[in-house]
Amino acid sequence: MQQRSVRDLMRVRHGLVVTETSTLREVAERLIISECDLMAVTDERGKLAGVVCESSIVRALLANPAQDVTIQSIVIRHAESVRLDANLTAVLPLFRSCANTAIPVVDADGFVCGLLMRSDVIRSLLYRQTESADTATASVSVATKDPAAPSAIINSAAVFTPPKKRNIHAGDAVAKTESDQPRPHFLQADEAHRVLWAAEDRL
Repeated sequence: MQQRSVRDLMRVRHGLVVTETSTLREVAERLIISECDLMAVTDERGKLAGVVCESSIVRALLANPAQDVTIQSIVIRHAESVRLDANLTAVLPLFRSCANTAIPVVDADGFVCGLLMRSDVIRSLLYRQTESADTATASVSVATKDPAAPSAIINSAAVFTPPKKRNIHAGDAVAKTESDQPRPHFLQADEAHRVLWAAEDRL
């Protein structure tokens, strides 16, 4: 399969990237209509400051905060991120943990470009397996159709069965033996009479 990069699979969604000064209620409303349970958080320059997850927002809302409370106090500062030009295979281990449903994607300068979603990674893995299976099936079909392919020669040899020797039964042997014997000679009428008369004299 052709190597893919994070750039090919990431989602560029401004709704899933918020700033540290965003209010708690604003971020909660965005999470309600999103497919993800976390958001990337940027500082005033647009660089990654951390992530805020859905469970932290729920705990903060249970405290009945004021309308203008921001998310600065619930931002997870030590968050994992992946580079925009990274090979997708190299970042797959990050999704083996159930905790990572999405990972922020940053460029070489640390600016947030989007999110790499776990659901998209799973879809990519399924596509890769399907593509590999289709390729293997196509290879087998081509090898079978190609008479010069070694596998085709082996298959042809396995399919071909030399004719069995014909078993001659007793009845067939007798019939064959009889057919090989010379046909009987029928006597003329006068000669037949003489043969019969000679036989009667011997009696």
